[in-house]
Amino acid sequence: MLLIIAAVPLETALLRQQLHNREVKTFSNYQIFSGTLHEVPLLIAHGGVGQNAMTLQLTRMLIHYTPQAVLLCGCGGSYPGNELKNGDLVLASEEICGDLGVATEDRFIPLEQLDIQQQPILMPAIQQRFPLQSPWTDLARQVLPEALFGPFVTVNCCSGHPALSTELQDRTAGICENMEGAAAAQVCAAFDIPLLELRGISNPTGTRDLLQWNIKLGAEAAQTGMLKILQHWQREQD
Repeated sequence: MLLIIAAVPLETALLRQQLHNREVKTFSNYQIFSGTLHEVPLLIAHGGVGQNAMTLQLTRMLIHYTPQAVLLCGCGGSYPGNELKNGDLVLASEEICGDLGVATEDRFIPLEQLDIQQQPILMPAIQQRFPLQSPWTDLARQVLPEALFGPFVTVNCCSGHPALSTELQDRTAGICENMEGAAAAQVCAAFDIPLLELRGISNPTGTRDLLQWNIKLGAEAAQTGMLKILQHWQREQD
């Protein structure tokens, strides 16, 4: 069984419409959906917007279910210089906590570079980068050669002006900005479950000009890509 999770229902609407043998269940006061797509059994759920919400809901689910993999589906913002346009696909090679640290007058210091005493026997190690390479990521790259493969950056505060967008890209080499991926990556790593993250570009970062945004297009692109991956998933198992 696979778990497909997104932040909001718009990012799973197409998948839920095509779900065979669909059943609606109540889990932790929210509806989740079970069924099959291309003969692959799966659950579809929503984690909510932001890292805190995603961490809470995904942790709850992985305590109760043990999926073969978690597939994170959604939309995201493109960083400048990648020549990405709305509707393009991006696939995560890793997830980076982009704004976890200290912002000084002249630079940003990531949390992992601060002099914080760590005691591994008492606390989890500070980690801001989470590799997402797995056989399922390899499969996605084969099935979706058009998807740009690279680092994703997760933020609590989206880059709504050019200077912040450029700073994040320069510091991380990221290709896509989002608000949940690093949280999902950390939870999946803790449960030793692979995470595949696919997003459709819905907007450029660095602007709040809504004429440049198309969230529906980005969400539909990601779901169409997920359907292609699932079409080849069962063959990969055989």
